[in-house]
Amino acid sequence: MAKAATRKATGPDAVTLTYDLFDLPTAQHKAGLAGLLLHIAHMRDRRPPIPVPEVLAQSATGATIRFTPENIQWLMDILYAAQPALVTSKSKQKGATPVKEDFVEETDEHGKTRRTKVFVYERCQPKCPYLAQHLGSEREAWLALWRDMLWAIPRAKPKTREPFEQRAKALPCKEGKAVWSDLCRVESRRANNRFHTTEVTGSLWLGAQAANAEAVPFRGRAEENLLLHFSPLVATVFMPRFVEATGKAYLGKRSASDKDRHFVVTVPDVTDLEQFVTMHPFLLASLSPATTGYRPAEAVIDIPAEGALWVAYHLAQLAVDKTTALETSIAVAAVEYLHVVKAGKNAKMMASGRVVPRPDLLEEYAAITGAPGGTSPYRNPLFRRALMLAMLDGEPWFRPFGAMFAKWPHRFFVPTDDSPKLSWFWADARAKLKEVTEVMSIAPQQPPDPNDRLAELVHRLVRAYVHAKALERSRVDVEPYKDGNTIQWDKVPDNVKGPYYKARREIAESMFMEFRSRRDQAFVEHFVARLGAVRQYLPEEDYRTVSAALLDPARRDDVKTLTLLSLSANS
Repeated sequence: MAKAATRKATGPDAVTLTYDLFDLPTAQHKAGLAGLLLHIAHMRDRRPPIPVPEVLAQSATGATIRFTPENIQWLMDILYAAQPALVTSKSKQKGATPVKEDFVEETDEHGKTRRTKVFVYERCQPKCPYLAQHLGSEREAWLALWRDMLWAIPRAKPKTREPFEQRAKALPCKEGKAVWSDLCRVESRRANNRFHTTEVTGSLWLGAQAANAEAVPFRGRAEENLLLHFSPLVATVFMPRFVEATGKAYLGKRSASDKDRHFVVTVPDVTDLEQFVTMHPFLLASLSPATTGYRPAEAVIDIPAEGALWVAYHLAQLAVDKTTALETSIAVAAVEYLHVVKAGKNAKMMASGRVVPRPDLLEEYAAITGAPGGTSPYRNPLFRRALMLAMLDGEPWFRPFGAMFAKWPHRFFVPTDDSPKLSWFWADARAKLKEVTEVMSIAPQQPPDPNDRLAELVHRLVRAYVHAKALERSRVDVEPYKDGNTIQWDKVPDNVKGPYYKARREIAESMFMEFRSRRDQAFVEHFVARLGAVRQYLPEEDYRTVSAALLDPARRDDVKTLTLLSLSANS
């Protein structure tokens, strides 16, 4: 009786938990299970003085792990390992005393250098030994981005940083004792076929609240909540790029004066635990060390879903046999993404979604972005953004440009004296339409894609009109430089090309404004009157194709979008 009473008072010596991927409620929980196994493997490699949690069984779909109070404490102490670090701020921080004051030199956008006063504070900095091991010093920018996200979003409030601060002072973190206490309750309730639930907060589960506006608590099973501690280990962090109306681009903020901080966090929905745990260290090793400013160049994305596409593509590259195409069996069913922002003292969810990888989707993503490690054939961020939106929505590649043309000033799309200093949109439009034309010409025996066919025909009509009117307005003679019906532009002298190109830009800009302002029947009438004012060389069947699209209300906007794209390409 005495022994039984002692055992009841002190709790069990060990708790064994069995996890099944397909019983876990969310992708963050599944990612947490993968993160837990990776963390245990990392601890095992370090040969710690205390035995690590024992993985009794592991398969593609689950794992059985044995925990003791000692190894749980050691597990959490290593997870929340931290160190004191010095950080600089341009302003004094309320309630904190700076270690020192200093001056740094900054160069503005005009190339002028000035000295700026900064305040240096001592802060707790997470170590994250698992990530640090595989990223190494050459990829420190990725680890810094991960730390910034952690401190800005799930651990934004000082109270949530307490485990890290305890470890920075070489103290045991409170999470070890708290988790073991919960596991003891799990074991006790399990004996009676019941669950033990605990509060779930945003510091563990991105997007969660301990209680909602109606004071309804948000709770989960304690053994599943344990996994959420480890989900950040397999989350990849990205920085969204914003383009301001002035044409300036910013990383992680909307404008120069914006104090909000934006991040995109990706979470893999793991379906093959063994394969994912094997591949993840290689995924970290494949991250490019190249930086843009102080951020990883590969972490800069144009839409939030691009982060999920990036992860899915690189996992596919790791899983694929070099002699085959991209495989769909890449250890994940999908990759979820969360666009989160630190706005003032609050962390807000701006958008979330889920990308299911398919070979055709990943190949198209690589063609747009130049992945892996290559240069995108499209340099303008707005152009890439529209192509990726069309790809994800399963729309014709040109359709998202319609909304873009209506929203943004025309100087973004045709060259003007005040066009923004972004990579040229019209150069990307020219390259894309040239690609479409070449694809249509090299495979005439196959049924052409109707969308690409329409794009090619509209482009030919617009190009013929702009060319004829530019020759007429500039009054230049290009006949001496023709080889058959083709002008050899490399042989045309600058004094001839200059007036011609100037006239072409002016005509394209004027027509862009004309066509953009018209819709429905007014657009159709203007299209026919304008482009029919010069000699066009299209077979009758092609005229019928364009006419049918103009008369179809569902396709008329596509013709308008393609007309504006073609004017951009010919400006």
